[in-house]
Amino acid sequence: MKYINKDDLISIIQERLMNESVALAEATELEANEILDNIELKVIDLVISYIAGTYNTNMIFGATPIRNGVLVQIIASIVVYRSVKRNAARKVPDDYVELYKEAIKFLERIQSGAMTLVDCPKLTTTEGTPVSPVWGNNTHKDFYI
Repeated sequence: MKYINKDDLISIIQERLMNESVALAEATELEANEILDNIELKVIDLVISYIAGTYNTNMIFGATPIRNGVLVQIIASIVVYRSVKRNAARKVPDDYVELYKEAIKFLERIQSGAMTLVDCPKLTTTEGTPVSPVWGNNTHKDFYI
């Protein structure tokens, strides 16, 4: 895995349940890890889509990732939800659905600026000043900012 590790997942779900959720009929441990890696990469893309306007995602998720407890919790929660969901015959248990909803709520709060990621680099201009979002009013008939 690129950003989280198995201990992060086990802090959310029991190891036995995690192993069962990614189990294939005759899968090896390597194949199970590939499934988790694939799910994690998709979740990282989701997280990047929420925080890319404010944070330097290339540095956070780069070759040597900058681990942040909030991001670890969000990514691990969504990975657990999606891994359980892939094998849920009928319905994902409510506990995992709540984990997923809570993680998305945190991402929305980070995106809106209500929550900040401590020790994560923000986007900066070439001069080194933080990038601020463009605010404007498009209700004017000439559509200028």
